[in-house]
Amino acid sequence: MARGDHVYVRRFGGMYAHHGIDAGDETVIHYTSSHWLSPRQVRRTAMTKFAKGDEVYVRDYSRFYEKLERGDLVDQTSQGLNQWMDSLRGLNVGALDFSVEAVMERAENRLGEFAFDIVFNNCEHFTTWCKTGISSSEQITDLWRQALTGGGLVKSGLGSKHTSKAEGDIAEIPWRLLK
Repeated sequence: MARGDHVYVRRFGGMYAHHGIDAGDETVIHYTSSHWLSPRQVRRTAMTKFAKGDEVYVRDYSRFYEKLERGDLVDQTSQGLNQWMDSLRGLNVGALDFSVEAVMERAENRLGEFAFDIVFNNCEHFTTWCKTGISSSEQITDLWRQALTGGGLVKSGLGSKHTSKAEGDIAEIPWRLLK
């Protein structure tokens, strides 16, 4: 692990993951609170407090950078929509900058923020935004996908167990429009 890394821990046997930015000094910047009922705030806490005894992982962004370089139309559209929605929330990032300095500046500039929202601005949104300049949560996207495909709103191949890429993209549209 290194300064500016997107780190996460799996909670309750992998039921969900908690995310933060490694500050490089055995601390993590992330949404947290003193009690699960208290409002969450972006704070810098000790890595051990962040981990709470769970293994700490580093998110691999190689697929993200490959998609960005390929210029995948869906990803460009999603990126544009996400940046527009972020700007409406006051999270303005000009040209995308992936340097450690930019990651740390984004994270540190939000210290003290009380804007946590489980669907629209959770710890994963915060951390992904710090790392890439684009607010995103795979956990929430997966919930949308499950709700729209598993709930029978999108049928895959007349009973096939696997959802096609096109159907997966369709299932993600509401989330991409809302973020």
